Amino acid sequence: MKTKNCSDCGSSFSIPDEDLALYEKFGIEPLNLCFKCDQKSRLCFRNERNLYLRKCDATGEKIVSIYSEDKLFKVYKSDYWYGDRWDGLDYGRNFDFNRPFFEQFKELQVEVPRLAVSVINCQNSDYCNTCYGNKNCYLIFGGDNNEDCLYGTLCMQNIKSLDLDFSNNNELCYMLGDTLGCYGCRFTFDSKNCKNCYFVSDCIGCNECILCTNLVNQSYNILNKKYSKDEYFEKKDGLINGSFIQQEKNFEEFRKLREKRIVKYSHILNSVNCSGDYIKNSKNCRNCFVISECEDLTNIIFADKCRDCFNCSILGVGTEFSYGLISTYGTYKSKFSFFTIDSSNIEYSDFNIGCHNLFGCVGLKNKDYCILNKKYSKEEFKNLRKNIVEHMKRTGEWGQFLPKDASPFGYNESTAHDYYPLSKEQAIKEGFKWKDEDMRDYKPQSYEVPDNIKDISEEICSETLACEDCGKNFKILDTELRFYTRMKIPIPRKCSDCRHKERMNLRNPKKLWKRKCEKCGIDVLSSYAPERPETVYCEKCYLETVV
Repeated sequence: MKTKNCSDCGSSFSIPDEDLALYEKFGIEPLNLCFKCDQKSRLCFRNERNLYLRKCDATGEKIVSIYSEDKLFKVYKSDYWYGDRWDGLDYGRNFDFNRPFFEQFKELQVEVPRLAVSVINCQNSDYCNTCYGNKNCYLIFGGDNNEDCLYGTLCMQNIKSLDLDFSNNNELCYMLGDTLGCYGCRFTFDSKNCKNCYFVSDCIGCNECILCTNLVNQSYNILNKKYSKDEYFEKKDGLINGSFIQQEKNFEEFRKLREKRIVKYSHILNSVNCSGDYIKNSKNCRNCFVISECEDLTNIIFADKCRDCFNCSILGVGTEFSYGLISTYGTYKSKFSFFTIDSSNIEYSDFNIGCHNLFGCVGLKNKDYCILNKKYSKEEFKNLRKNIVEHMKRTGEWGQFLPKDASPFGYNESTAHDYYPLSKEQAIKEGFKWKDEDMRDYKPQSYEVPDNIKDISEEICSETLACEDCGKNFKILDTELRFYTRMKIPIPRKCSDCRHKERMNLRNPKKLWKRKCEKCGIDVLSSYAPERPETVYCEKCYLETVV
């Protein structure tokens, strides 16, 4: 084990022997960054949630984009970017061994056109990003195969639901966090297979329960007390009555209840030899957070069906044997890159699709053996790559992720700010860029929709509301209003961003503490800090007591 001081935050951290072996396996010197700062250095490249109206630099049309108008980059609408009217190889250039690699790479970044939003095979879902297969969705970010859903993050296969994060296979639900397979529920967290439940947490297979925690296969419970069916519905009429004041009282009571509940040391399900939080059906994954059906991962935030990866963020299905990546899908044997889709052997590159054997490339589609967007033969590529790596080792660049100032986004626009919030002063001190608030008013919620954008957001009510938390204006969609009316839900007083923050605040941080089970005393690595009020049990004691 090695102990180091983080070069960004100054904290002391340890690198276990297992990680040292992985660094050697991937041919990388151990980082001088703690887990949090390493994640921030990558997550600052990903903007999930901030959308802007701007013009397409190819056609002049008004489009929705993750890049605001003041960005230096050229931005193309999706069908133009994916089309054959331009070629990333046209921006190719020779490598200059008299200059640092990162300096040359950032110059290339500014020249190559960027994709406005990453939306694939979606219908009537223009105001979404990093999504696949959505239909009639609005402000869904990183969520796939949803239908008639609004305001969600990393949510999959939901139907007619609003305000949901990290939640899958739900229908007619509202305000969900880490919830699976539920119907007609609202304000439901860390639960699965429930129906018509309200303000519940850590419940399984329950029906018609209100303000409950730690219940399994129960019905007609309020505050964990069983009632007859008639008594229950009489009390429900007073608690779930469409009143905003009553809803706020319920939510406040719910937050207090959660603090008193018994919790398993971490949200790990059907997994072997794993540490972290929100891990499902996985094996040999250490210090990982929000992963499913994965094997042999270390120091990862969010992954689905991935294998053998180290120090990465937001890995999509099929990513294998890779180091230092963010925002991937079907990527193999790659390093230090952002947004690689169906690609292999990609290094120090940004936004490439269907490519193989790239180094320092930006915005290429279906290309191979390229360096700085210039095409080479296989042998030429191998020799030049080897020389560039040696050059980067001399300049101290090799083994580092892309520099923070190469990110297209300010820290407060990025996913890093969502997971690890910083003040403007702290972000700039740590070397990140910052997007001034007065330049972030392009939110589609605050804009009339241009005639040429056909989208669910055309159905906008005339009334403009001011968010009671951040003060920004937002509008309610007609589709949204019909949902609230049908479900007897009061119109929200907060914008979707502030509601998202409320849900995020109910999730545990991406950090582990050494604790003891409060029942049997065995050691556990828990995502619940020692000062937290919940009662923390090991898995055995939790199953014996709760399930």
